[in-house]
Amino acid sequence: MHEFLLFAPVPVQQHHELLQQLSGLTAMQPRHRLERCLLFKANRKATRINTRLGGGSQDVQGAEIQRLFKMLNGSTYYVRVVGVVNRTDFGASADDYDHESQFWRMEWRDIPEAGIRSGVTSRLIANAALPQGDIVKVMETWGYTFVNEYVVEGDVFIYNDTTLFLHRVLNYPEDSQTAQTPRTTLPPLKDLTLLDRSGSYLLQASITVQDGVSSESATQRLYGLRDQLRTAVKLEQADRLSLDTRVK
Repeated sequence: MHEFLLFAPVPVQQHHELLQQLSGLTAMQPRHRLERCLLFKANRKATRINTRLGGGSQDVQGAEIQRLFKMLNGSTYYVRVVGVVNRTDFGASADDYDHESQFWRMEWRDIPEAGIRSGVTSRLIANAALPQGDIVKVMETWGYTFVNEYVVEGDVFIYNDTTLFLHRVLNYPEDSQTAQTPRTTLPPLKDLTLLDRSGSYLLQASITVQDGVSSESATQRLYGLRDQLRTAVKLEQADRLSLDTRVK
């Protein structure tokens, strides 16, 4: 699949007003979203992908993984493993937050394409559903090492086929770092710290199309959205190298 994107920084003092504007534009209330994001680093090119890891409910969606494997095999990348969580999961005991039942998906994002003059960011992407629970063993089997973990908090809007995600990144408190593995419990949400100390948000507007589908329509729709939001935010193409996911 290909993803087409525009981005805009949003100062914290503009956040509430922009939420209202996006609600009016999309005719929907914001869907609040919290994501655990685990970052993994490729140690080497994978040589094989075992799509059955324990059988039964632990089966990985084989077709998705095989497509992803073809993407990953050409080079080595950082990938994200993402799990949606609830506000009540933070500060909960191990009995209340069931780490073993956490659903995960792997997200691979290629470096954006070079030489694109359309004014939007374009990149090849792939997603795959993964087994529940402890995902480190699965990733290590494929040659990936856990690097870090953070939380993304924001609000999602859907406008026709465009996804609008107004979000910011939260870091775990330093005294709760467990460095080598993802957490099995989550600290209180209030204890997390902002990556951007100013509190600013990022608005991401994205359209995903199947490979082989013309990109012109997606580009024009993003242009239209940019014009509609011109008085509120300045949606722009991202710097290509700032989105580089390759392991150096």
